Amino acid sequence: MSTPRGTVRIIDQTLIPSPDPKRLGKKDLIITYQDEAMRTRVVVIPYEELEGKSDEEQWEIIQKYIRKAEEERRKFIGREIKL
Repeated sequence: MSTPRGTVRIIDQTLIPSPDPKRLGKKDLIITYQDEAMRTRVVVIPYEELEGKSDEEQWEIIQKYIRKAEEERRKFIGREIKL
């Protein structure tokens, strides 16, 4: 069962040193957004994927990460289990 896509609103972005030990010395962009139910969610994007790109290219990458996160989150929503 698929769920309809909604609209999300980006409410913040923060550039931080990556906490991932494998990415020591690199940066991550944390995008904070709200879904249609007003729940706050985040995605983490390695900054090197955005660095040096135009605003339009960055926007496409940000949207890709949010869509992927939402697709994964919604995968089982609405399914029922018979006991």
